[in-house]
Amino acid sequence: MKIENRLKELREQHKYTQDDVAGFLNISRQSVSKWELGKGYPDIDNLRRLSDLYKISLDQLITGEEKYHTQVASDSTDSNESDHKTVGDFLWRHWWILFPILGVISTWLYY
Repeated sequence: MKIENRLKELREQHKYTQDDVAGFLNISRQSVSKWELGKGYPDIDNLRRLSDLYKISLDQLITGEEKYHTQVASDSTDSNESDHKTVGDFLWRHWWILFPILGVISTWLYY
């Protein structure tokens, strides 16, 4: 399926008007119309926003099918803190903490 048909199909499935999509993307309605007519294509930022709007992956947005079913873990500090089990992993992630520790040790050794 061509991307212009896919964009129109998704917009209609979600019962959005071209004005609704344009408002979400902060662009003109004419841009959305051009995309759906195949006279232009959205840039990568707008493709990403469209995938957010329609709650689908970029792959699904562009091709209409999901090719990869693996989920990528997010890089938030809360979910990954338990993953770092060795001292080396901790130091790699929090290398900056060595500076105050070394400062305290050098002050202690100096006196």
